[in-house]
Amino acid sequence: MSGAAGRVGLVLVSHSRALAEATETLARQMTGESVAIACAAGAGDGGAELGTDATAIAAAIERVCGPAGAVVLMDLGSAILSAETALELVDPELGARTRLTGGPIVEGAVAAAVRAAAGGTLDQVAAEARLALESKAAQLGESERPAAATADAADAAGAGAPAVTADVAIADPSGLHARPAAQLIARAAAFDAAITLENVTAGRGPVATSSLIALASLGARRGDVLRLRATGRQAAEAVAALAALVQREAPAGAAAAPAVSGLATPVAPGVALGPLVRLVRVLPDIPETTIDDPAAEAARLRRALEIAAQDLGNALRGSDILEAHQALLCDPALVDEALSRIDRERCNAAWAFRLAIEAAAAIYRQLEDPYLRAREADVHDVGDAVVRALLGGAAATLPEGPPAVVVVDDLTPSEAARLDAERVLGVIDRRGGPTSHAAILLRAAGIPAVAGAAALVPDAGGARAGLDGATGEVWLDPDPETAAEIERRRAVLRASRRPPGARDGRLRLACGREVELWANVAGPADARAAREAGALGVGLLRTEMLFLGRVDEPGEAEQAELLAEIFAAFAGAPIVVRTLDAGGDKALPYLELDAETNPSLGVRGVRLSLSRPAMLEAQLRAILVAGRGHDVRVLIPMVSTAAEVVAVRAALERAHEALEAAGLPHLWPVATGIMVEVPSAALMAERLARQADFFSIGTNDLTQHTLAAERGHPRLHALSDPAHPAVLRLVRAVVEAGHAAGRPVSVCGEAAGDPGVAPLLVGLGITRLSMCASAFDAVEDALAGASFAELAAVAEEALAVDDAAAARAARAAARRPG
Repeated sequence: MSGAAGRVGLVLVSHSRALAEATETLARQMTGESVAIACAAGAGDGGAELGTDATAIAAAIERVCGPAGAVVLMDLGSAILSAETALELVDPELGARTRLTGGPIVEGAVAAAVRAAAGGTLDQVAAEARLALESKAAQLGESERPAAATADAADAAGAGAPAVTADVAIADPSGLHARPAAQLIARAAAFDAAITLENVTAGRGPVATSSLIALASLGARRGDVLRLRATGRQAAEAVAALAALVQREAPAGAAAAPAVSGLATPVAPGVALGPLVRLVRVLPDIPETTIDDPAAEAARLRRALEIAAQDLGNALRGSDILEAHQALLCDPALVDEALSRIDRERCNAAWAFRLAIEAAAAIYRQLEDPYLRAREADVHDVGDAVVRALLGGAAATLPEGPPAVVVVDDLTPSEAARLDAERVLGVIDRRGGPTSHAAILLRAAGIPAVAGAAALVPDAGGARAGLDGATGEVWLDPDPETAAEIERRRAVLRASRRPPGARDGRLRLACGREVELWANVAGPADARAAREAGALGVGLLRTEMLFLGRVDEPGEAEQAELLAEIFAAFAGAPIVVRTLDAGGDKALPYLELDAETNPSLGVRGVRLSLSRPAMLEAQLRAILVAGRGHDVRVLIPMVSTAAEVVAVRAALERAHEALEAAGLPHLWPVATGIMVEVPSAALMAERLARQADFFSIGTNDLTQHTLAAERGHPRLHALSDPAHPAVLRLVRAVVEAGHAAGRPVSVCGEAAGDPGVAPLLVGLGITRLSMCASAFDAVEDALAGASFAELAAVAEEALAVDDAAAARAARAAARRPG
């Protein structure tokens, strides 16, 4: 429990056990189990007598004091003496990370817990507890200090940075009371932005949204106009999300929002209510036995790795997450370690691999960065697949029954991918988090979800549960009135979504100019969902799904069969098929690729395909055969030079000639375009236009290579933003070269589906945006009511600023009324 999720822990010291436990319950209603809280209260057996115990306090500190430290709150004078004695009993390193605070135990615990849940430092959490009575004193006119001076308000504004602001009226009949304030703090903490809130009506603030005390000092009542102000990379998204939270009304006729079992971490938006069921996992026991033939056992492990690759490939096919799993299956830290244990200690294969998995998981578990820490679930996912391959067993399943809300402990990516959205109303993960790969898959599938809910949903669970994946609210066995409110929220959400068939793939700006919405797909299910969502065409068909998750190269006929199934879903619509984009970072064991120091700059994409001409031409023949009768175009990945385009065109000619000689009907001729993913291609676009029929800009890699910042690097988030002016300038260069040569230009990277970036791309002249179909609504909303002239002016402004945050702020500022 120590330092839950790397946050500051709390110790509650009271003469009364009942008081301490009630205070913990109140604090957990605000934070769930995201903060470690321990009670050290009472004396005698079970704390039944009034008093305090220094040894119990020391034990509590040891339980909750992780790397981030712990704050101790006490009730009466002698509790202070016991707490000071406890500090002398614990390890000096723990003592150095522990703060005793004179804050009031009830108000201080609630305020400190909320601040800790939002990621506050030890000093910030201690200050929050110490100043917990300030807002109450201010409201009663007893405070001797300005309300805005509470906690860390003074340094929260991000002075000098471009800001996004919005004025909203609070809708809750009870105003900004403790629970909605805690929700706002938790939601604000999810964004890379500095955010403040001001009560314009009362003339109070601004204060930081990281402090419960500071928010309480605003005295915000229903109808008061609150001004949100944010700076930073995600300022626009933060203001939009928090404005929606402030404006959300309580149910008609009610004095406040429905009673909530507690707050979890928001993971995937949406509202769910239904029977509660547990995901059933059945893993065989792993025998801790030795073997006589290490060579044979090593061969068993290698075969199990191949089977696990196929199993995970079937579950995750079409997902970028499969690449990470494939990399783990080949990772020497796992495989070599397990083989070494087999050879050195004569461990059986399952035991050896489990030990390697546990060691790797422990490394991820202790990392500070939440994104990287969430990869622990991926390691266990791979480990479970290998164990099943060695010892038998099946993947996790749901019990038979009607659609239900699923509760699970640390959902893995393959389990998330196997969930049927028709049977799963929502997911409550007792552990997990918003940055896990399982969370990404749940969002893509449109399944509402929350995480970190162990304190809210015990092992025994309940008969029925509700959740709001946008706010993190969880209801266990809700009463009829609460259930009715949850259903009302679901109905409002359904009504706000565009029904199937309401979109034709063309979005019209206020001036009449059209922007086309295409879809990125990776398999038949993706394609069908995108067509149903109203995509105009497939802007990017990733063919890696044909090659990953298997032990041998797919045959030509097999490729053609699967491609034909995908093409059928978009019959009559344009389909852009990208040839294999693999390399050192995407494991294809059967190709025996050389390990590379920097795989993103190595033999990948078109370089790999041209180094394996037989494989390339087999894939091209499969595309041409499956493409007969369809509007299929071929897209070449990772192009750096014109010579690469010429070479692939020659391979296409040979594929055509071979099919013609064999008398096999096929598509011909076929348009051939290039991915613009490296700066050289963008800068040479004018020359490349002589060889390419169209351009598709891959902003993911283009951003990485332009700013020399590896995607996913925990310390380089600010340099992984496609809104950076350097990236936008390259986009403009490609658009200008394409228009001059009469070549269509589209964007198929994540930026196309980012509502904060898509308007900038359209302003630069992009008329085709290809994205995950689930992003259509957000992009349409971002472009609604704008004219091309307005967007072009904003794009020009974004090109002239210094960083991505300022570029995003330019767009957000243009959307504000007045």
